Amino acid sequence: MQISSSLIPHWSSLMIHGAIAIVFGLCGWFAPEASLAILMFIFAAYFFVDGAIRTWLAIASKNENPLWWMLLVGGLISIAAALVTLFAPNVTAILMLYFIAAWAIAIGVIEILIASKLRKEISNEWLLIGSGIISIIFGGYLIFNPGAGIITLLWLVATYAIVFGIMMVLLAMKLKKLNEQA
Repeated sequence: MQISSSLIPHWSSLMIHGAIAIVFGLCGWFAPEASLAILMFIFAAYFFVDGAIRTWLAIASKNENPLWWMLLVGGLISIAAALVTLFAPNVTAILMLYFIAAWAIAIGVIEILIASKLRKEISNEWLLIGSGIISIIFGGYLIFNPGAGIITLLWLVATYAIVFGIMMVLLAMKLKKLNEQA
């Protein structure tokens, strides 16, 4: 059985998936502050649920688990992160931005180091070097422009979602035609 034949009957699911991605992307572009607020709320909810589960497990296993207090500490940290995210979402957004910036810079450095090692084995290693330089510049931009960086990140994610959504819709339309021909 070919992959396309298994997808053809489900073309409408891909269409819905693509449409949701497009709507998400448009919301990110035209309402970035609201999108950021929703994202922070989702993080806060996750942190709270994680903390509640860890705290409950710590209390429930106190008699059998000699390391129950570690679970309790982890749970309380997660609950604290949820409260900070809920009541000071800008702090969480800035911390997330700096984390992404550090990641981008580290990845950029690693890509450049790998490219220098691969120089003897492959040609066009400059593509990897260029990718590394772009990652470092992106990370630096985020560090030195955190406010603009958050909105820029939202726009990048939104643009990705729109492009991804369009590709899914186009694939769904192609599969729908194949379904009608079958």
